[in-house]
Amino acid sequence: MRLKKISNKAIAYACVGTLAVSSLAGVNLASVKAAEDSKTEAEINAYKEVSVPWMAKEYDPGTDGDYKYLAGIDLAALELTSDYKYLQLTYTGDATAFDALRFEMAGADGSLGTYWFKENPQGTIKTSDDTLVADPSEEEQTAVIDLEKLGISGADLITTIHMHDSPGNGKFTIKEAKFTNSPKEVKSISIPWMAKEYNPGEGEGYQYLAGIDLADLNVTKDYQYLQLSYTGESTSFDELRFEVVGTDKGLGTFWFKENPQGTIKTVDDTLVANPTETEQTVVIDLAKSGITNAEGIATIHMHDTKGKGAFTITDAQFTNTPLQVAKTPVEPEETTPEETTPDNNGETTPETTTEKVIADGTNDIILNGDDQGKSAMIGTYSIKKGSVEKPNYKYLGWATFKDFANESYKYLKITYTGNIKLLRFEFEGKGGEKQGPFWFDPEQATHFVTEDGSAIPLVGNNTTVVINLAKSGVDMSKYNSGVHMHCSAEDEDVNISITDAVLYGGKKSEPQPTTTAAPTTKPTTVAPTTTQAAKVSVGKTAVKSATKKKSAKKASVVLKKVKGAKGYQVKISTSKKFKSKATKTITTAKVKFVVKKLKANKKYYVKARAYKVVNKAKVYGKWSAVKQVKNK
Repeated sequence: MRLKKISNKAIAYACVGTLAVSSLAGVNLASVKAAEDSKTEAEINAYKEVSVPWMAKEYDPGTDGDYKYLAGIDLAALELTSDYKYLQLTYTGDATAFDALRFEMAGADGSLGTYWFKENPQGTIKTSDDTLVADPSEEEQTAVIDLEKLGISGADLITTIHMHDSPGNGKFTIKEAKFTNSPKEVKSISIPWMAKEYNPGEGEGYQYLAGIDLADLNVTKDYQYLQLSYTGESTSFDELRFEVVGTDKGLGTFWFKENPQGTIKTVDDTLVANPTETEQTVVIDLAKSGITNAEGIATIHMHDTKGKGAFTITDAQFTNTPLQVAKTPVEPEETTPEETTPDNNGETTPETTTEKVIADGTNDIILNGDDQGKSAMIGTYSIKKGSVEKPNYKYLGWATFKDFANESYKYLKITYTGNIKLLRFEFEGKGGEKQGPFWFDPEQATHFVTEDGSAIPLVGNNTTVVINLAKSGVDMSKYNSGVHMHCSAEDEDVNISITDAVLYGGKKSEPQPTTTAAPTTKPTTVAPTTTQAAKVSVGKTAVKSATKKKSAKKASVVLKKVKGAKGYQVKISTSKKFKSKATKTITTAKVKFVVKKLKANKKYYVKARAYKVVNKAKVYGKWSAVKQVKNK
């Protein structure tokens, strides 16, 4: 997941070292040149910003005297236009630092007015929410100042901002300053695994394209828009539809063309434009499409009809603005070996590295065998009744994942005909280690689970199921080389035909050379394994104390330490049942910590549970009793 503040303007400035001056001096930057990058999307609905990096620094009015001039921020070189109506400041500082702070706005023909950060008859700075700028604190905050509320129609009228203060009120630091055309701080969450080619193939009938897993993004209700950039054949959206699934229920199916089942609508209340060879960008309004916001969306299942043509999504991101934001920048591939960094306990954990994506147009792994067609899952399997004595099973063969699979592959889609009640898969890692068996029969102790929680038909007739490997307990970070397939025939002949088998939902790894011998494909009789995974016991923690000042926005929490625990999951909420939208969930390795970004003058409750890590998966203990945060 990537949470980013949008920055799609480039600011060029030179000789920064020679321009360094005292924080109390005027800043002369007349030689600084700044211009916006040329844009193809210069339409009125595009988000724009211009950074003011020389405004980002610490300001200290000192303690002596009655008045202090802090700085003069020269804006003439920025060539701002009238559509920049907002000044966005990100800041920290002493709580009283804004008590006597004021900005004198100067234009080409003289002063435009002086505006104070507190109510003042001379002029008061107001945010886009028509409130005062919040007092600084240790926590970083962002305010969007509305220039029109100051009586200034646009930033193009401002040439200099003179900053004045009174000594003794404390220091503050501006972390970031920029002019924008948006009345809110613009944010987005990228969905890089959605950006790829989709091809429903030729012929007729239905085609499942992909399942886009969003559960780990932790998207909040502020994200009300889905922005997609795309190319493709003009008819490829004719029967494309997104089935949106929440954490515990379906949210609906929405088509790219008018459909009574549900229709995707843009911020302009129009349909998404047909794809062309030229890249287009659309901002989908989730509310207009029938979904309140992105919060709670776990998966987007993409469905299509064969013969409609291929399309490519080049960028996908949830945003909090109807304005069109910059595309997600493409990050360079990792070329360094795996490194370790200390965690909160001083222990080391491997850092995640970016995996190389094979440029073959899709990340799906079709289980149709190797280059010679051997070791495929797709095929026909027959066992005569009584040919295998109980409790033994016939070995059907080895299905390779082609050295592409890794932990990001969460789904296995299979289309089959026949009785699969006695079919089982055993997953194998690249070193020969095995996990399983996993049965299709739900009465077995270890069995597959579908993505939507529906039952797997044990007798299929061209039946397709989508298995959630993670929910089924398969550790694809370790057992990702392929599967051994076994089956038996107890009461009748077994004839199974698997016509389609695909791993999807991830990014392919670059195949690595290996000296591990390939598994034998010679049919043999093997006894089923009876080894069960060892049960892991995780002790129950307790909230020893939880306190906060009533007016504060942070709380101190102390937990009971659990022996052998890797960390703790903590929930804090204004709801005693933790059903509030304001519920925060954090993970920490410490038993003493501070929960930040709470609301002042609110009653909070907290609970926690410990966890251990087994085979790279978290195993949780029971939740502690709920404790009310005590106001000091």
